[in-house]
Amino acid sequence: MKGRFISGIVAGSLIGATAGMYAITRMSPRQRRKAMKVGRRIVTSVVSNIGLF
Repeated sequence: MKGRFISGIVAGSLIGATAGMYAITRMSPRQRRKAMKVGRRIVTSVVSNIGLF
């Protein structure tokens, strides 16, 4: 059960990263800067909630 859960998380994150990269390539430079700022804030909050740092 745990192995399936982890493989699902990995597959979901790969799909999400691919969709995110596609969306970023379709944005204007101003939108891209704003998205990167928001994305960085989300990643730092997720990492702090997990307890890695």
